[in-house]
Amino acid sequence: MSIHVREQQISVTLPAAAVRMLMVQPYLELQPPLQEPFPLRPECSQHLLDAITNVFNVSRTYAPHFILFPEFTLPGVEGVKRVAACLTADAVSSPTIVVGGLAGLSKNEYARLCELNGIHVDPENAPDRVGEAEWVNTSVTFVKGDDRDVSMWIQPKLSPSWPEANANHQNMFKGGVVRIFRIQFDNHVPCRFFSLLCFDWVGTRDGIAIPDAILQQFNQTCQDTGSPQDLHWVFVLQYNRSPNHATFLSAAKNFLTQPNPPFVRRQDAAVVMVCTAGSSKPARGMPFGYSSLIFSPRAPFDERTCRPTFATESTRLRESNVLSTCKDTLFREMGECLHGAEVRVPTFVVADPTDRTPAFTHAEASPLIGATTDPRIPGSSVPAVVKWTNDELDQLPDLCTTYFTGSTLEGRIRSAQNQAVNSYRWLRSQDLAVRIDGACAPRATKKNGDSDPAADVDTGWDSDERNSLHHVIHTLTLVGGGVDLDSVGSELHARQTSRGVEIAAIWGPTHALCVGALKRLAARTHSPIVVVSRDANNVPHLPREAESFADPRGGGGVKFTDSQTLMSKARTLLEADYQQYISELLSVPDRRII
Repeated sequence: MSIHVREQQISVTLPAAAVRMLMVQPYLELQPPLQEPFPLRPECSQHLLDAITNVFNVSRTYAPHFILFPEFTLPGVEGVKRVAACLTADAVSSPTIVVGGLAGLSKNEYARLCELNGIHVDPENAPDRVGEAEWVNTSVTFVKGDDRDVSMWIQPKLSPSWPEANANHQNMFKGGVVRIFRIQFDNHVPCRFFSLLCFDWVGTRDGIAIPDAILQQFNQTCQDTGSPQDLHWVFVLQYNRSPNHATFLSAAKNFLTQPNPPFVRRQDAAVVMVCTAGSSKPARGMPFGYSSLIFSPRAPFDERTCRPTFATESTRLRESNVLSTCKDTLFREMGECLHGAEVRVPTFVVADPTDRTPAFTHAEASPLIGATTDPRIPGSSVPAVVKWTNDELDQLPDLCTTYFTGSTLEGRIRSAQNQAVNSYRWLRSQDLAVRIDGACAPRATKKNGDSDPAADVDTGWDSDERNSLHHVIHTLTLVGGGVDLDSVGSELHARQTSRGVEIAAIWGPTHALCVGALKRLAARTHSPIVVVSRDANNVPHLPREAESFADPRGGGGVKFTDSQTLMSKARTLLEADYQQYISELLSVPDRRII
């Protein structure tokens, strides 16, 4: 069956300045064994029903123009009813457009869906076209228009992915219609969008890539009118373990950059990748995740920035350079959450210094359900250094469990480790940037002027910064096992308040480089300092390596040790003796004031 492309006029007016989008990124659990129609676990279905309610609670204050749910996310007919009921509520602003993928439906469930009030079903997608041995993967587009009426359109998936095609029991029903919705901006410029379900973005029908087939058909319609027309958004709703697969990213690049067909202009469009989460909690990396908006190379947006919540330099995060010429805006949070963004429309951006802008004027990450319990989903913007640090703290080696289980220090070490980790999770982003930069000798010894050390988190922070953060937390754990530390009210990495001593933890290839890096940190405080260095091989430092430190205040008031010595003392001394050792370590004379 061929694909039919139909333009659908709807009564929706959007602001030309910027459009607000809420993108749902849920963690899905399919019911085992994985059999057609791939239903969700019952507890996951209930979780998603609750999430729908929460999303619309958020929408009452955020007032989004688009709410987007990925493939398999709306839990069947009940999910569609829940969305329709929420949209109908007076508290939801108008206009609001919702595009969502449904969990897999049996033939009978699909028939029930098609019988709902206000839903539009094309003859090609009628329930009687579904075979007895077929199941349905479909999306629904809900529109609450300017007139506050709610309408719905069904669009079954066009092309099965390999897991869907490699069926043991049933085949996937192949839809036959794609609707291009036509609305307008408040400056009376026409606006168009359409949506596809996951593999439709790269699949083929009759030997032609589905996006190309859609463009070719719509191009003929535009050519018949005698004038080129613009597409502004295509929403790709994904349940995809490999969202950065070159095939998916190349399809986005080709869609935005190819000049043909000529009567459908896409140079000011965006491909909106709406993805499911890779984890039920905040996380980074594949599988799944990577919700994003991809713009053409000519989009007039700044791309060399490190804005909160989203990355504009995404090559390293995606581990792919396929989109290197496009303007990619990638949400950093890969775990379950709700992404919100205020998106500029390239057509209306003035490409000069008076309107210099990233693609999003604002972006935030919120919990999908419940209260905020993690700094990566605070219900507001998330600086890149906060996201990076918290992801790294999740992977922090557990010093207490590995080395102190059953020892007399176990309780104190555990408490100190938890205190250090929790404090650093919630540190102000500006302080995090300075502390991790200062703890990393290869960074601290470079001449980088007065630039913000967090400006290259997306492109440069890797193993050196990871080692430095781990060293900081382990240092505060070991020192904190002997005396209480304040990890928040410190100029360096922590402070022993009663003595007025600052703790500096520095990691580097050599102890000599760590000592050199201290010069920058030492200038931040007048207090005496205990420096704990760690080299690449974790060997004790030599006294002569510390002698190279030249404090601008004369060299006094600074005491050096190393992580190997600290660890050895903690593992060999009794609790009282270790506390005495730490007390003596922190007995540092005042620094000279000049």
